[in-house]
Amino acid sequence: MVLLLAAAGAWVVAAGDGLGQPNPFSRLTGREQPVEASAVWYERADRRGRIVVDRSGNPALIWQEGSQEVHAVYVNRASGGGEVMLSDTDRALLRVSNLGGATYFPSDAPDGVIVEQIGPAHTLVAAPASAQDLQRIARELADGIGRLNRNQVTVEVPSLGPVDNAYLADAMLLALMGAERAQRRHIRDLRTVRIETGARPHAHMAGGTLTITIEPGRGYAGRPSSDYIRRAIDGAR
Repeated sequence: MVLLLAAAGAWVVAAGDGLGQPNPFSRLTGREQPVEASAVWYERADRRGRIVVDRSGNPALIWQEGSQEVHAVYVNRASGGGEVMLSDTDRALLRVSNLGGATYFPSDAPDGVIVEQIGPAHTLVAAPASAQDLQRIARELADGIGRLNRNQVTVEVPSLGPVDNAYLADAMLLALMGAERAQRRHIRDLRTVRIETGARPHAHMAGGTLTITIEPGRGYAGRPSSDYIRRAIDGAR
């Protein structure tokens, strides 16, 4: 295992080479993946986009077209029948009735919007990433958080191989998203972001270090959401 360390200011970042650009590691490599009946496209009734619901694994996955985050969701029985898909922070993302009707709960429509199934989709996987890709993303994460809290920020991330590295890179993207949404007073002393592997996805912050644990072998289902990471930062004190 190779440990990569990226400190803010240690590298020069070229213009346009930041995490604000489309993330290459959250793209769907659908051309290489089989179309499965368990992965389907839904279209929003308000015509504001489509989502993929991928039930090929447990937990299931939901991705809104154009979004930088794939959500791992846990299926529970819904009150009144049907089922509801919950994020790792217990936020309802999709509800499916006994008759097959579905309601999606995105951030831009928290009261829900009807979605209609329109056809099969590819399973949700991330494009492979090299050790050099991880170093670049780690540098960008360090610089991004450094701009938020004016600190010298260090990012520690292992390199596991191209397939697993994709989800390490994705975890770093989610770490920045979580930090950007956290209360500024809670990230004031954040100086280290550590990405590690473990038995279950988790995030916690203590002593100025944000530790994010992922199970890379589980793909998108093996890392905490950006909102889980935000809560870990905001709940650190």
